[in-house]
Amino acid sequence: MHFTIPLFERRTTNVACVTLGLGPSTRSREGRHPERVRRLLIEELRPIFEKTRAAQLARFEVPRGIRLEKVRLELTLSGAGLADRRKVSGLCPVVLEPRWASEHERIVFAYHPARQGDAAPIRDDLPLDEQLRALFQVAWAALDDDEIAALWSRGKERLTTLSFSCAPRSALADLPDRPGDDDTGADPAFRWKKRRGLKVLPGLGVSLTQRAAQGDLDGGAPRSPAREQLALLLGAGRAQSVLVVGPPGCGKTTLIHRAVLDLLEADGYAAHRNLDRARDVVAVSGRRIIAGMSHLGDWEKRCVELVEDARSRGAILVVDDLHHFGRIGRSRESERSLADFFRGPLSRREIVMVGECSPEAFRLLEQEAPSFAALFTPLFLPEATPSETFRLMVREVRTLEQRHAARVSPYALRTILDLGGSLLSAQALPGKAMDLLREVVRAGGRPAPAAEPAAARGPRPVGSHDVLRLLSQKTGVPRLLLGGDEPLDAGALEEEIGRRVIGQPEAVRAAADLVARIKAGLVDPRRPYGVYLFTGPTGTGKTELARCMAELIYGGASRLLRLDMSEHSGPDAPARLIGDRYAPDGILTQRAREQPFSLVLLDEIEKAHPSVHSLLLQLFEDGRLTDAAARPAHFNHAVVVMTSNLGARARPLLGFGGAGLPEARALAMAEEAAQEVARAVREFFPPELFNRIDRVVPFRPLTPEVAVRVAEKELDRLLCRRGLTERSVFVRRGAGVAERIAREAFVAEDGARSVKRFVEDEIGSLLSDALAGGAPAAMQLLRIHTRGAAAEDGAASAGSPASPSPSPAPGPFVLHREALVEAEPAAAAWALAPLVEQPFDALVAELSPLLEFVDALERSDGIARLSERIRYHLAEHSRTAAEGPEAHEHAEAVYNLDAMRGAIRAFRERIELARRRSGDDDEQRHLDLELQRFRHVIVADEWSRTRVRLFHRGQQARPLPRLAKQEVLECIAEGHALRRALRKVDEPGQHAVLIELLRAASFTEAPAGGPAGARGAAEEGLFEALARAYGEAGGEVEGWAGARSGRAPEGDGHARAVEHGRGAAGLDAALSSGPELLVLSVVGLCVRDFFELETGAHVWTSLARGPEVVRVRVLPARPGLSPAAAVRDHVERQAAFDEAARRGRPLPPNPAELLPVVRRIRFDPPRRPGKTAPIEIEDYVMGYAEAALVRSLSQALAPLWLLRMSREDVA
Repeated sequence: MHFTIPLFERRTTNVACVTLGLGPSTRSREGRHPERVRRLLIEELRPIFEKTRAAQLARFEVPRGIRLEKVRLELTLSGAGLADRRKVSGLCPVVLEPRWASEHERIVFAYHPARQGDAAPIRDDLPLDEQLRALFQVAWAALDDDEIAALWSRGKERLTTLSFSCAPRSALADLPDRPGDDDTGADPAFRWKKRRGLKVLPGLGVSLTQRAAQGDLDGGAPRSPAREQLALLLGAGRAQSVLVVGPPGCGKTTLIHRAVLDLLEADGYAAHRNLDRARDVVAVSGRRIIAGMSHLGDWEKRCVELVEDARSRGAILVVDDLHHFGRIGRSRESERSLADFFRGPLSRREIVMVGECSPEAFRLLEQEAPSFAALFTPLFLPEATPSETFRLMVREVRTLEQRHAARVSPYALRTILDLGGSLLSAQALPGKAMDLLREVVRAGGRPAPAAEPAAARGPRPVGSHDVLRLLSQKTGVPRLLLGGDEPLDAGALEEEIGRRVIGQPEAVRAAADLVARIKAGLVDPRRPYGVYLFTGPTGTGKTELARCMAELIYGGASRLLRLDMSEHSGPDAPARLIGDRYAPDGILTQRAREQPFSLVLLDEIEKAHPSVHSLLLQLFEDGRLTDAAARPAHFNHAVVVMTSNLGARARPLLGFGGAGLPEARALAMAEEAAQEVARAVREFFPPELFNRIDRVVPFRPLTPEVAVRVAEKELDRLLCRRGLTERSVFVRRGAGVAERIAREAFVAEDGARSVKRFVEDEIGSLLSDALAGGAPAAMQLLRIHTRGAAAEDGAASAGSPASPSPSPAPGPFVLHREALVEAEPAAAAWALAPLVEQPFDALVAELSPLLEFVDALERSDGIARLSERIRYHLAEHSRTAAEGPEAHEHAEAVYNLDAMRGAIRAFRERIELARRRSGDDDEQRHLDLELQRFRHVIVADEWSRTRVRLFHRGQQARPLPRLAKQEVLECIAEGHALRRALRKVDEPGQHAVLIELLRAASFTEAPAGGPAGARGAAEEGLFEALARAYGEAGGEVEGWAGARSGRAPEGDGHARAVEHGRGAAGLDAALSSGPELLVLSVVGLCVRDFFELETGAHVWTSLARGPEVVRVRVLPARPGLSPAAAVRDHVERQAAFDEAARRGRPLPPNPAELLPVVRRIRFDPPRRPGKTAPIEIEDYVMGYAEAALVRSLSQALAPLWLLRMSREDVA
């Protein structure tokens, strides 16, 4: 029987529901979710209704005409005496319920929903509020104020209904028992006694019908004709079991959810709101059915109970892993599976099942349980078209924009459809596009807080750049290769690959061409990005190029999936690669599913079993493999690289030991060897497999010149290892070390491996002995020299304060150790140091003495003497020759003295402005008070006057911004700097300096993770931060020059490429290129006095980047010495030092000699722009230490410049 009862619902932060008109059976519930509250009420009411006599059930029905009124009441509640009277008022919800007293008379009762026992009849001819006042003043007299406050109306209140079904008590149960009639169980009238609840279905499944009624089930946009077909199969007189088949992401789950909503609508739920009258759809899974079943026959018993529950309720079972029913349940004791058990109930139409699977899984089910699969009607759901997907995305965008306070650009939808549709090939449309849309809006949008001003609560735009950033994070493909707005520099890309893979120009061009084709979008979307075969002798860089390609295309060497095919030479190789029945997770397919964006390296492919070639045919042609569990692994976003030594050992390798051959003969032999390798490759691979290889890339044998570059590369890798970085030990190799390694280690047949082995054995052992036996030091520098040069170096530097001690290790190389020592503190005090921690008010009090200082300076003789010196130099300049050095000296003096006078005037204006901004101006303060007093128009009653404000802010000048503490500190520091500048303004050489920055030592390597330009500018290090800070700290950058490490055509590893510029223009571009040496020309008032304490070594330690040491020298700007000339002079002196070391001659002074440490910085830059990170700075010269949170290293150096400006010399 179906019942509908009235219900009062109040929605605040929670939902409270109270049944109406049930008398003693009244129930109430409160909770967060309204449907859950209603369900709990039904569970409480159903046993009550089942026990109620049939004659009493009529009073539970909803009375016609019941309504909710909200009446404003003012109640006077009386207590024991007159003093206890109190008045309360509020808006009261009142239920007016009509009841029939007789066939012709109807009485309306009024009551509060929470106090239904106070109900009383009301009359239509009297005001309702007066009758309620009289009723509640008596009924509520004993309530306290809090109880009455809970009765007033709040939130959203309404009358609704609660519908459910149950089997009430039969009237036959009240009849007396007749003797001898014991067989009452067979009487249908007594079946209500045998009614039982569900046994296992509520615990195993989730009711999709209930979720649909609650509004938690998203049915998406209807898709025809699949929607109509599924509705016909499930909504017919006898529903059929259906299996929805389609690729992942095509909308199978959404289609089933739409069918649940359609069934709920067909059952008329919107009219009766009774879930008991709707057909129940329950989601279950095979793994949950057998979960916890350890004994034989346990899961069969549970399945029997599940079938009974589903049959008694007429429920439809939605199974998400139906394609695994042919395997689930099987064990060593029994071959019976879930498919075997449910085949009988399905064939007898006792239950109805709906499943979903991919086409591959459907074929697997047909193979494992053909009779079970035949019981289902397959409904094939194709992938949505791009136009259908776009309409679905537009529909979804409206919801996402409201939920996440975002505004999605139409170009973002186009980017998702184009790039997302092609990159996320493991899924189908519309699923992959919808998932990507939700993810990008969730990551790009932000909720709008209510406390934020309305003007600032604008929706955050989500554009194509957000989609590209998310796709780059998900796939690892650099953003440069995804977007078309940034150009790709092919020359820079080849140069970057050439630094990694040395001596193989043809292979480098092949890798660069592949990156360019991916960037241009010209790769075949149905095949891998590229299928390459690398051929050549061992040790020529085949594996290194594969690793480099993985970093360039996918952002890291971790995307390299390497398979040694010598391990797959047996007949079980296909089973190991793609799995079998007992181990369906194949090595290749599982790793490809986990990371579809990767480079698959099949090393030594000629050693693989011939049956592997059949698998490679499908992989190369279709870009996919299917494992033993019918799960596809997609390779159409992968690069497949095979390596082989075929033909490389057929004849002696060329290029070594044959330097005496004529050039033409050597080229002919090399060409003949290449043809022989190509012939061996064609003979080995079947034609159908060879024709699917995009490119065969030959690797040439290494030459002695290339071996030198390989030695340099292996040395750089060795010197950046953890044992050195953790100990802060820097190692610099001297001239001729790489040449000596190549000369002694290079073996033609082993290629680069012989050089690497020699570096590990000789240099690695030398370093390990030095670290194990050397004296501990906080930071030290080790220099590697050849033994002939080391002896001279030791003799030349003996007796010096920083004399390195040579290592006694035997062999062709020797180490020299040099410890970094801290610089001595300067004989100076810093006037600003005690003021940094002072409160703002105490600092503002220092502004008045500064203004008095300027006034006294202008009244003193100092300004007069300054003017006299200017006139003197002007006269001398006019008297001397206009182009002579003496005239230039007088012109410089006039310029500097006039700059000093201008600085004093500008400082006075700044101090006066700072005082006004600090609120120290009485006139401005009085005006602000008047504006605040009369800022509103006050409107009184109609018989009084209207008072208007006297001032209008629009007629006033815009108020000055409040003064910040940092600005006050800058004013105080500038005042101290002016005092010091007055004493030094006449000193020659004070107003122009050359600042030389040299990368003394660093463990920082070039960042990997994309092609040239994809990673943007290199991450800022200590060298770049100091260069920018010096250009902004004091004075002006007049010019600059820099030198990068380069290689001359003849192989001189110490040649330099010098570049220079005027002003600060181009400095950022020069820093992004990674110069090793940089010289800045800085001019300004007393800049030499400001920067002279910077001379020394600056050390930066970082967990993420490793330590970095920069040597800084502040040089006087001599006439005719430009930054470019200073750089060339350094390069020449360094070349002379290296040449002397190479030839074993007496060594000149080392131009790269380290200086004492003046500053140490500990800082790990924040990963995200705009965030802060902790930093620790120790300045040994200034005797200053600080810990703070900063965004960049340049920001952390700003407080040091303020302290430097407040320098005061002490004796």
